[in-house]
Amino acid sequence: DIQRELRRIGVNINQIARALNTAVIEGRVLDLELGEVAAFKREIREHLAGLRDVMARRQVYWDLADE
Repeated sequence: DIQRELRRIGVNINQIARALNTAVIEGRVLDLELGEVAAFKREIREHLAGLRDVMARRQVYWDLADE
């Protein structure tokens, strides 16, 4: 469930990034906003990687416990 929710957040961030890439606010370049979105995407990827690592270690633990 956690992984699914993090993926949904990632999808939403990608949609925001696309919208920012096509938007122009009074001729202003949106570099700062795009940088923030990129930082959010990196953070979500890090959380997903951490979650996958925890789940893999958990599986190893239970596999060893079954032996």
